[in-house]
Amino acid sequence: MTPRPGPHSWGETADPRTADALLEAALDAATGPGVDHADVRLVECEELRLYAHHGAAPDERVEHNLGIGVRVLLDGAWGFAGLPLGDHTTAREAAHRAVANATEAARVNTERVTLPARTAVTGRFSTPVRTDPFAVPAQERYALLDAVLAAATAPARVVSAQAGFNAKRQHRHFADTEGSRQHQDFTESGAMLMAFAADRGQVQRRSYPNSFHGNTAAAGWEYVRSLDLVEEAARVGDEAVALLTAPTADPGIADLVIGPAQMSLQIHESCGHALELDRILGDEANYAGTSFITKDAIGALRYGSEAVDITADPTLPGTRGTFAFDDEGTPAARRPLVTRGVVRDFLSHRDSAARIGRAPIGAARSDGWAYPPVCFATNVFLEPGRGSTGELLERLGDGYLIDDNRSWSIDERRLNFQFGTEVAYEVRNGCKGRLLRDFSYGGTTPQFWGSVEAVAGPEEFKAFGMPCGKGEPKQWGFLGHGAAPTLVRGVRIGVA
Repeated sequence: MTPRPGPHSWGETADPRTADALLEAALDAATGPGVDHADVRLVECEELRLYAHHGAAPDERVEHNLGIGVRVLLDGAWGFAGLPLGDHTTAREAAHRAVANATEAARVNTERVTLPARTAVTGRFSTPVRTDPFAVPAQERYALLDAVLAAATAPARVVSAQAGFNAKRQHRHFADTEGSRQHQDFTESGAMLMAFAADRGQVQRRSYPNSFHGNTAAAGWEYVRSLDLVEEAARVGDEAVALLTAPTADPGIADLVIGPAQMSLQIHESCGHALELDRILGDEANYAGTSFITKDAIGALRYGSEAVDITADPTLPGTRGTFAFDDEGTPAARRPLVTRGVVRDFLSHRDSAARIGRAPIGAARSDGWAYPPVCFATNVFLEPGRGSTGELLERLGDGYLIDDNRSWSIDERRLNFQFGTEVAYEVRNGCKGRLLRDFSYGGTTPQFWGSVEAVAGPEEFKAFGMPCGKGEPKQWGFLGHGAAPTLVRGVRIGVA
């Protein structure tokens, strides 16, 4: 029988001493004959989501959960169990179940996992926050939501608009049999808006600050205030209407400057997932599958041009993929994945890295206490180059400036893709011209990245926090991607 959680309110595990007692109880119960390794994660999470469609009542929800997850490596086989937290009895029960699951797995598994020993790592981390998003008065949230929707729907042909805010805070505590003890406090704040215009059978959409569920930062409510949502909502509504009468580009081959928002999704789909080592090894095949990359690609595979430097950096402040320790206790560190176009490392956790004889990169992530950690992207971004967007357009000459994703598709090996964008602009002689609608482009991953000619400078770099699903049962991963505008030559384009 599953222990029933007791009544809990936010902050039950804010004191590390309280968390430590529960972690130690679970570790003690998980240690026994045949156990090679055990780790425990105690996670407390609270989320606030406020969304509304124009003309409808807003929907606001606050959810809280608290639980413990125990992972055991016994005779070379993993076992995991997670339970909503009641008391010390629950912690021990989760450990007993993890041991039982590992025992059963060891009976049937033919492959044995071996984790190289490592030194214990202890520490604390907290997201820097100026304004607690959960302390913002409800009337302020609702007034801002109303103002955003009113501004977005002011143009006559805007037929629908949606806006919303989200906030999340977590206490995440970790302990393992190697002696690591870690405490991390995370806070996220975000916002989104979309406007839909329609006329004569045509529907167009514009979004802000990103089409991919808006944007969420590792920060407090100050991030939402910095977005200037009301002013941007007016622009979004006007642009949605302008797209209704915009022409389309002729299909063919063209040169592009791709903006940061679209480049971030390009990175996510054709770099982040493609470079996850569990996909490369064939362990993960859900949600657009495996990877065209092989485990011997490091130092050998040319992934892109010499202008392409792709980095994983969980220490980059302010994004959803920021942390001090991943979910199996590996310290965060900046690691190059692709340098001057050549693969230099993979996104890995301890298990996958050990199988190819490398050190883990610290990419073990889990969607809370109820799931074991899997290999997930962290903050993966394209390193900026030099110059402004204007200089990049001059270098482009004739082509298109595109941004903000509207649709995406990529095959199960992360090789063939096609993306549609919300907006495109014709560029002639380096000057930004007509607005275009229904723009799409496609190609193969190595061909695309091999055609990157230049990336704008650090002053043009933008980061975006994204959600992503992986695994069965499905886990939500929350991560960051970023880029500056990027010049790519010879891309296949069409109409979405």
